[in-house]
Amino acid sequence: MPKGAAAGRMLKEAFHDLIDEIRPLKVAADNCRVGVSTLHRYASLEREDAECHAALDVVAAMERVTGEPLVTRKLCELSNGMFMPLPNIGAKPGDLLALLAAKAKESGELTAAICAAVADSNVDADEGAAITREIDHLIAVAAAMRATVQSLLRGDQ
Repeated sequence: MPKGAAAGRMLKEAFHDLIDEIRPLKVAADNCRVGVSTLHRYASLEREDAECHAALDVVAAMERVTGEPLVTRKLCELSNGMFMPLPNIGAKPGDLLALLAAKAKESGELTAAICAAVADSNVDADEGAAITREIDHLIAVAAAMRATVQSLLRGDQ
């Protein structure tokens, strides 16, 4: 896991990618508390801007504008974690049954990917990628299940 300057550079690159999605950049500045020149400094990889990082409220504002949590994902990665957005849905109790079926399907696909990969007692890069993809699908369904339960508890129907 990168630390120090390397982690800072990765965060600056993620912020650069984030604000690169917003054109013109004045739109980005209009949606947060800093101006265009400050946004440029936050994204700059120049030595004089190395310690100039975006504040969390600015990151949150830019991620709301783009709908892409690029910096949040990078922060999670740097913390040896992963970011999984929860769907914001109004739910009915029957939705849990559909999601339970989807979870069973994804579990079966994950099992098949693992069995295929270890059949020769070796997991290669393509097999590892397939397993990881199936794990991510399973996590996404579990996150949707969680969001559904929370939605039912709040009464969002």
